[in-house]
Amino acid sequence: MSSPYQKMLDEAMGAYQQQRERFEENRKQVDSLTSSATSARREVTATVSRTGELTELSFPTSVYKRMAPAELAAVIVKTVEEARQKSISASAEAMAPMLPPGLSAQDLMSGRVDVRALFSGRVPGMEEGTQA
Repeated sequence: MSSPYQKMLDEAMGAYQQQRERFEENRKQVDSLTSSATSARREVTATVSRTGELTELSFPTSVYKRMAPAELAAVIVKTVEEARQKSISASAEAMAPMLPPGLSAQDLMSGRVDVRALFSGRVPGMEEGTQA
């Protein structure tokens, strides 16, 4: 015969395990994300990983052959950046359910969250100005 505390503990452990499994599934989904962007005139297509690392660059048409090197370089840079922004948005959307209320996944993925301020007063040694 179990006590009411044992039942509460079992329920808490079950909820924890479910949350942990959801987190692991979500982490795998985020880790496998890739995003692609194609330039307006289809000169180039860029694919990036979830971290924004360029993983593939292709030239779907021969339009790039008629471009000046500087013009092509500018199109490549712009297209890679578009793919990176898509990757950030997709990662943020996938991570949002795992974050505490009030914490923007988009800001977190874009590097606009001040981690020291977020944990200041909650985690010893994270006070503003403290050396880690």
